[in-house]
Amino acid sequence: MKLIQGALLIGTLFACSHLFGQRDKIYKGLESIQNVSPDSVYRLDLSKSKLEEIPSIIFSFKNLQELDLSKNKLSHLKGIEVFKDLRILNLTKNKFETFPLEICQVTSIRNLFLGKNNIKVIPPCIGQLQSLIVLDMWYNPIDDLPEELTQLRNLRSLDLSGLNFSQSFQKEWNEKLPWVKIEFEAACDCNK
Repeated sequence: MKLIQGALLIGTLFACSHLFGQRDKIYKGLESIQNVSPDSVYRLDLSKSKLEEIPSIIFSFKNLQELDLSKNKLSHLKGIEVFKDLRILNLTKNKFETFPLEICQVTSIRNLFLGKNNIKVIPPCIGQLQSLIVLDMWYNPIDDLPEELTQLRNLRSLDLSGLNFSQSFQKEWNEKLPWVKIEFEAACDCNK
């Protein structure tokens, strides 16, 4: 009897360790997820895939915690709100001209990368992302920041590199967000 219980325990531990191992695995490209159980995909890298929209197949991967869609041609994110456990979302170097409002519905996001797009405004709904730790908006033509950023008490890093803000603007936001390390360019005389 003890031998059977021991075998069952070892089998259970092995099954669990395999499950935990899946959480660390990064699936790269659409081909890598073709014959995979949707429940076992936690990290997906579709960077440099020339995507103009999110492939519908990935909406079945409801356990996604990390999604890399950087270096594509995306301009909208319809459907992204289905990922209730998403923690890391990388949308760097795409074709966004507006901040995708669907992101504000994914309140589990901790790290959000939107650098090198053409986003002009960070919307007030950013205040809904209470788990946000890193917000990366470098090289976007943003000329102001929403007051709702001050509600993000978990925020620790805000990258605004490549944006021209005045010294007074930078001082104001460093005072409003003293718990956040803000990356600014050298101050300009642009009266922003």
